[in-house]
Amino acid sequence: MGQVSLRSVSKSYGSAMVIPGVSLDIAEGEFVVFVGPSGCGKSTLLRMIAGLEDITGGEVRIGGKRVNDVAARDRGVAMVFQNYALYPHMSVRENMVFGLQNLGTSKAEIAERLSRAVQILQLEPYLDRKPRALSGGQRQRVAIGRAIVREPQVFLFDEPLSNLDAALRVQMRTEIAKLHHRLGATMIYVTHDQTEAMTMADRIVVLRAGLIEQVGTPIELYERPANSFVAGFLGAPKINLIPGVMTGVRGADAAVDLAGARVPVRITGGAEGDKVTLGLRPDVLVLQPEGPIPATVDVVEELGNVKLIYATLPGGHPVVAELRSPALPKVGDAIRLALGDGQRHVFDAEGRAITLHEGPRA
Repeated sequence: MGQVSLRSVSKSYGSAMVIPGVSLDIAEGEFVVFVGPSGCGKSTLLRMIAGLEDITGGEVRIGGKRVNDVAARDRGVAMVFQNYALYPHMSVRENMVFGLQNLGTSKAEIAERLSRAVQILQLEPYLDRKPRALSGGQRQRVAIGRAIVREPQVFLFDEPLSNLDAALRVQMRTEIAKLHHRLGATMIYVTHDQTEAMTMADRIVVLRAGLIEQVGTPIELYERPANSFVAGFLGAPKINLIPGVMTGVRGADAAVDLAGARVPVRITGGAEGDKVTLGLRPDVLVLQPEGPIPATVDVVEELGNVKLIYATLPGGHPVVAELRSPALPKVGDAIRLALGDGQRHVFDAEGRAITLHEGPRA
């Protein structure tokens, strides 16, 4: 039973409270990703679930059992670390079975579990090698294999791909996703990389300063962020968050004055003259000779069929537009931008979303 429940879980170091209180339910077989900036408490929260950090307050339950005072080795979890944590003097085989030997598992059972993990991760050619003879990706597969042989209720991953190069991160991301599908196990994954979160998670938990900002599926968080922090954290390139003023408010119909242009929006609250932030994904902005929004080009990035135009609005606010047009402006050009299809997010002065999600009015 791989359910994980957190009830008002808190953590402090002396007088410093790093996690004021987190409550969360994770279903059996779910792949949940904790994301947030450095220092937000995501790794600390993971380590408290693992039993590697004491809990200051609240309750952790795994498989319906309260585990606050249960030793890490007896919680039914296995953790994969950022730095692999392999014993350098042991072979791959020895690294993978060492934990089982310490638990007194029979030789026959160890052999069966090892064979199964080796087959899943295709580690047969490396069993007699030492970690120093492996690439970074191979070492991480060994670390994952060591977790698999434990046959835990819950797999915990603490930024496991951050030490790998970009191409290998993509490959390992795919391997972990396939592993989850094959095993059907509960997995909790910590990362600061929003791309990993968006592509791997069943649900994402966005953390800031030890508190949960929003929980939901990747598409829910992308399309309906609860606040400007969540909107700015998810999506690549990042969403444009542009200050503006509400005007022409008539119930749910309104507009935001943006660099002299009137941008129609649909809102759930707000009044004439309110200061707001308009959130526009880069693919919403389009180049248009008669477009209402003037800007000056700062940088042009060509990424194959996608081009990114970094520009500055008259008030000095930077924006980025994602284009697929073969014709590109040059650095220093004065351009005009218009709004194409896509959601126009509106956030109030406190950063809370006030967007009416029925689609923007044209």
